Amino acid sequence: MRLIKKDKLPASFCGADVKLSVMGAFRIVEDMVTELMGDLKIDGVTCMREYGAMWVFVRNRIEIHQQIGWMEEYTAKCSISSFSRVRLYIDTVLEKEDGSVALASRLELCALDLETGKIRKANTVGVGDNTPPEEPMADIKYSKEKPVRAEHLDTFRVGSTDIDFCYHTNNISYVGFFMDQYSTDHLVEHPVKSIEVQYVNQTHEGDTLELYRCESQETDAYTIELNGQTVVNCQIRCR
Repeated sequence: MRLIKKDKLPASFCGADVKLSVMGAFRIVEDMVTELMGDLKIDGVTCMREYGAMWVFVRNRIEIHQQIGWMEEYTAKCSISSFSRVRLYIDTVLEKEDGSVALASRLELCALDLETGKIRKANTVGVGDNTPPEEPMADIKYSKEKPVRAEHLDTFRVGSTDIDFCYHTNNISYVGFFMDQYSTDHLVEHPVKSIEVQYVNQTHEGDTLELYRCESQETDAYTIELNGQTVVNCQIRCR
């Protein structure tokens, strides 16, 4: 199954340059993935109610090939590209009116048991014969680089507006923490070309998180820690 939707880019998904922002891109991807999984009856709510588990993001890489402007029409396509014994991969592509790709994402997910916290096999949460993968829509490869933590940049507290329906920090909130390391002028002059976020551990309301810059040969790299343990890693490449 492939979910296909046409829309116009709303102002709330734009940055100061009146074009699709990184935060807006993550929201569109998450909304498409959530709707697709809902149509396939393997969404987060169904997973919790029927299977006693919850889906968590493992990695999401977004590559921005062209910018989409406010009120510009685009077509969003989303489908499962593959799955393994414990992993699910979902691709999302945004196309301009001429059919050229503006944005491509590959999201890796896994399911955790609500009681034990351990990873569940994909076929125990509805993934299998009824969710056949489609042909991958983009050639996306996750980074193999392992950035090394460097200087401390910021400290922040997880608030109630950062919490999702699983009562842990929303994946998009972390993206906001990383993007705040850039000035508005920098993002207008040097738009993000690619961003990859790796989710390692969960955090909750009231947690105090530490943000560090990482040493990297290829990208701007960051990591967030809670009590010395890695929570999220991020690699960003600007134009």
